[in-house]
Amino acid sequence: MLRRVGIPNPERRIDDYPHQLSGGMRQRVVIALALAAEQQLIIADEPTTALDVTVQAQILDLMRDLQAEFGSAIIMITHDLGVVAEIADDVLVMYGGKCVEYAEVDDAFHTPDHPYTWGLLSSMPRLDRVKSERLVPVAGNPPSLINVPPGCAFHPRCAFREFASCACDEVVPELAESYPKHDSRCHIPVPKRAELFAERVAPRL
Repeated sequence: MLRRVGIPNPERRIDDYPHQLSGGMRQRVVIALALAAEQQLIIADEPTTALDVTVQAQILDLMRDLQAEFGSAIIMITHDLGVVAEIADDVLVMYGGKCVEYAEVDDAFHTPDHPYTWGLLSSMPRLDRVKSERLVPVAGNPPSLINVPPGCAFHPRCAFREFASCACDEVVPELAESYPKHDSRCHIPVPKRAELFAERVAPRL
């Protein structure tokens, strides 16, 4: 398995201690351990954290190749939207311990439907175009998961709560289908969200 994940001299390396391996090699060893058990589902929690961009790309390519070879499904947990765009088929965005948006990856990036997803994408630098304005961070701080705000957990940080159809600080929104294969958890009516995205959010992405 070490040979399959690209570890050089696996016959010798198998006796090495972790401190004798680079960060990328340690990630490869963990992937080999996961695949050795022939699992149908692998949960990868921040698999590219602390790796430089070159090694990160190698690890993602490796995971994609091995997924195809072994037929495993992968749940990738990450804060890196570049990784999500590169490897995911479907995206589940979480906030305050709940799913706030679920969609296929192209829809999640090109037609996001939740204000938190808008904030994430607005705060991400783009290399494929000239940026004329500063990045827009999500205002405020994430909530404590032992003291989640009442109602919609995102409402204290939401710049669009004035357009909600009911009290965001009282009622927890349901996760509901906004479009085919695209679910969101928000009190702002779907047509109004589409209007806000087109007029206020999309121009700065």
